[in-house]
Amino acid sequence: MFETNLTVAGKVVTEITRHTFPNGDRKTSFRLMARERRFDRDTQDWVDGDKVFLQVNCWRRLAEGVAVSLVKGDSVVVTGRFYVREYFTDSGERRSSNELDARSVGPDLAWCTVSVERPPALAPASIGTPPEEVVAAA
Repeated sequence: MFETNLTVAGKVVTEITRHTFPNGDRKTSFRLMARERRFDRDTQDWVDGDKVFLQVNCWRRLAEGVAVSLVKGDSVVVTGRFYVREYFTDSGERRSSNELDARSVGPDLAWCTVSVERPPALAPASIGTPPEEVVAAA
């Protein structure tokens, strides 16, 4: 009924994995680490604080964009629905995983620059153009 939406800035810490389901749905996943950075007034230096790891799951069109755009080590900003998935291991141990079903994923421009490449149907000239005209122009 109620969703917990979360936005996290962090670093991709695993390889990007892709999966296509029998019905054609696509999923791309990676682990994200977000680490607190704070200024220590005593040492007059920035220090690492607590960190959190999240499994990020991207679906359909977002899955494709993430799969071709990101690699391990990239700094990203992710927003989506946060939840805790509980499961049991083969040996019967109860475990949990913090997960984020992403709605949007993008590079953290504090750590990189990007050049945006848009598919023809999403190019600025096509905004406001009826879809059939965009397809005909492609």
